[in-house]
Amino acid sequence: MFTMLALFCAIFGPLFLFDIMKRADGKPGTEAGVAMSIIAVPMFLMALLGWFHVYARRQPLLRIWEEGIEINVIGASSLDGTPLIPNLVRVAWLIFSLQGFKKQIGWIPWEMLRNIEVVGLPMTRSLRIEATIAYPASRGEAMTARMADSIAFRDAEFQEPLEVIASTVQGFYNDPDARSALPSLHD
Repeated sequence: MFTMLALFCAIFGPLFLFDIMKRADGKPGTEAGVAMSIIAVPMFLMALLGWFHVYARRQPLLRIWEEGIEINVIGASSLDGTPLIPNLVRVAWLIFSLQGFKKQIGWIPWEMLRNIEVVGLPMTRSLRIEATIAYPASRGEAMTARMADSIAFRDAEFQEPLEVIASTVQGFYNDPDARSALPSLHD
């Protein structure tokens, strides 16, 4: 939707601005051209963020391996844990801080998984994973890792019900013999 609005404003804004197109009454539409040209910029940025998220979600958010769980974190923001911030402010922060265009892989070894549960009210449910999560980062030739204690995925981010995902992960966590049938990270 933002892509279509951005294209519409980017095409028709300059047409009205430079008097190539006129208003229905035949007068110049300079004001409309200025407004549409200005609106095209945030619409384009929001469309770009949306297309990045579509591209980044081609890989699954959770993968279960023999050694542990791989999580795919897309567009995490420093404002994520802050309550009472309007969504428009949150989206603007994701765009201007470039945090919305960041994709990172995290690793949870089975030994570090503490709890996985579905939390929240019916309309705001999320899958919370409590574990020691390592986010590897490469800076030049040195490898470092940033650690975290938990992560939450919203219900809308998954196609399957959250209960099914949680019970599947919990089943593999409880049965180490079943994990041997899973693919290995080292293959």
